[in-house]
Amino acid sequence: MANFDAQKMQHPEIKGVEYQQGELQGYEVKEYLLDKWKRRCAYCGKTGMPLQVEHIIPKSRGGTNRVSNLTIACEKCNVKKGNQTAEEFGYPHLQQQAKKPLKATACLNNIRWKIVEQLGAEHTYGYVTKYERNKLGLEKSHVNDAFAIAGGTNQERCRPYEVIQVRRNNRSIQTNRKGFKPSIRKQRYQLQPHDLVKFEGRTYSVKGVHCYGKRVILKNVKGKDKSVAINKVELIKYGKGLLFTFKNH
Repeated sequence: MANFDAQKMQHPEIKGVEYQQGELQGYEVKEYLLDKWKRRCAYCGKTGMPLQVEHIIPKSRGGTNRVSNLTIACEKCNVKKGNQTAEEFGYPHLQQQAKKPLKATACLNNIRWKIVEQLGAEHTYGYVTKYERNKLGLEKSHVNDAFAIAGGTNQERCRPYEVIQVRRNNRSIQTNRKGFKPSIRKQRYQLQPHDLVKFEGRTYSVKGVHCYGKRVILKNVKGKDKSVAINKVELIKYGKGLLFTFKNH
């Protein structure tokens, strides 16, 4: 439940006194930019002339006054660039230096305790998670963090899921087996790919249907796919909307 560190997110390498003071310590913004860009126009590279503060993404296009969105340009390049972004002006490498806005970070920092309160959940901190993960000898990853937070020790790890959006019964063009012209498929089998079904007490994802809809192919994450009679499986959920599926790796 610790705060998101906006400064660390923008500059992962920052540390020590520099972290405490910030990158503008002892500088006016323009002076900082002149030093950062070596007193050269960021576009034409010329030096020895008056330089202006310039927005990589113009404010009229959603750019901000954050230092990460500012550069130095000569008057000629600044006027020529006009309302274009740096990428549109032909300098995509400068565009990449424009950091994403941190509005989402600030929002989560404000609501994080409200979430805990609404869910009635327990909370922990990153240093506790790190300690438990290191004690188990696990590498840093979201999955391993979740395992450590949940009190995992030597239990069998479940395969991670991924969330995908699936549409069901979309119109699709198919070629008739007898060679007729393509047509819109209207009739569909009872089960379709991505549907979740139960078979012999276990949950499977449907890979497809064959034998004119009499048998269904179930995805088997630990071995070969299996084909079973369609009347032996029980439908759990149609594969549409947001769908949780096993990852392939």
